[in-house]
Amino acid sequence: MNANSDREYIDNKVGDVRTAVDDLRVAMAERFTAVHARFDAFGAKFDAMDNKIESAVEVAKAEIIKWIVGVLFAMIGMFIAMIGLMVNLLTRQPPAPVQAPVPAISTPSVIIQLTPQGATVLPAAPAGSKP
Repeated sequence: MNANSDREYIDNKVGDVRTAVDDLRVAMAERFTAVHARFDAFGAKFDAMDNKIESAVEVAKAEIIKWIVGVLFAMIGMFIAMIGLMVNLLTRQPPAPVQAPVPAISTPSVIIQLTPQGATVLPAAPAGSKP
């Protein structure tokens, strides 16, 4: 072989390799563009899910704060009630002695009078007679 033909052969092969590399570069650029578009689509989905999660967290946070405030008020009320109960128990005076009530008017009891044994008592006037 001569030098010119070798040189042309090598140049042709190098040109073929360059063409193949350029084709591969274009194909890879297209693939990367497609993958990049998919990542952008996933990014939009993730942003939507992120917004949804953030709103759920905000709702849960508001609910937790509401419960904490309610429990705080209940604890304050119970504390005040316990302090009031303790003050009442500690400052209570012994009750005054209870006296028996004095009846204002006493009703007479039924009195049964018996005659002495052996004596007879006659009525002052007969029951059916007129005076």
